Amino acid sequence: MREVFRILWSYPWWFVAAIASTIIVVGVEPSFALVGKNFLDGLKKDKIDLDSSLLSYGLLFAGMILGGGLLKFGDKMIDKIYELKLIIRLQRFYLESRDRDRGAEDIARVIFECDRAKAGLDIVYKDAANIIFQTISVVIWQLAIAPKWLPILLIAVIPPTFFGFAFSGKIQRTSLKRLQAQQNIASSTGLDQQQELHKHQHTFMGQTIRMEIYKFLTETIMDLLTWIGLLLLVLTNSVFKMDFLPQQIEAGELLLFIANLNSLSKPLGSIVKVNNKAREAYPALLRILMPDIAARAAPVKV
Repeated sequence: MREVFRILWSYPWWFVAAIASTIIVVGVEPSFALVGKNFLDGLKKDKIDLDSSLLSYGLLFAGMILGGGLLKFGDKMIDKIYELKLIIRLQRFYLESRDRDRGAEDIARVIFECDRAKAGLDIVYKDAANIIFQTISVVIWQLAIAPKWLPILLIAVIPPTFFGFAFSGKIQRTSLKRLQAQQNIASSTGLDQQQELHKHQHTFMGQTIRMEIYKFLTETIMDLLTWIGLLLLVLTNSVFKMDFLPQQIEAGELLLFIANLNSLSKPLGSIVKVNNKAREAYPALLRILMPDIAARAAPVKV
């Protein structure tokens, strides 16, 4: 872990800028739901003139979309520049830390594995900040506008999150096998190694497909379980009269709840995605930051 922070802190200003831009973007995102709630509440209570409000709210939404787009673009550019700098730093770190020249293995690690290892660094400065501050932002907005919906919001999104950890071990093993296959490909480029090259290429393709299946099962099905869980919660409340839901439901509050359900499911779903990313990136991080330890590890059958 110490080596990870050494790499991240190689560019301290970019590190701070990447975290700050993420906080700003996730902090303003729930404001769209608030504007929509106010518009619907005003229509219901006949407090606004429809013709003038459509123009004013339309301009407001347009401005928010433009501003939000610019913020997201700035965040994306900061992240991209920092990512490229981290890849370069990882490549140099590996080449400076190795105990000997390993030929094709070094090429595979510098070209392929540094890119995969960089994904593991994303978790510290990007994904963790996104999850923490987006969750806090959604909960604060919900408490401020419609606190009575918060319990059902949490009940609907938290349980499906645990499903996402079912394939963690398989993802990490598959990632290591895929890295080994890439290394074998780089070592099988001779004119008399065509059969070996084809074998390793097929292995790499198979492991890549397997990885995508595991990630699909954990990420997509978890998103589906969130909405299925909400439906079951509504049915349970209706049949057994357990008072999970507010007795009086206003259109604006319902719109805000749906928007916040989607917003809160994103960071909690991101916990699963980040876990998958960490499992996928860990073998590459170990092989780049601790090449001697990785070299002494038992070879993986591919």
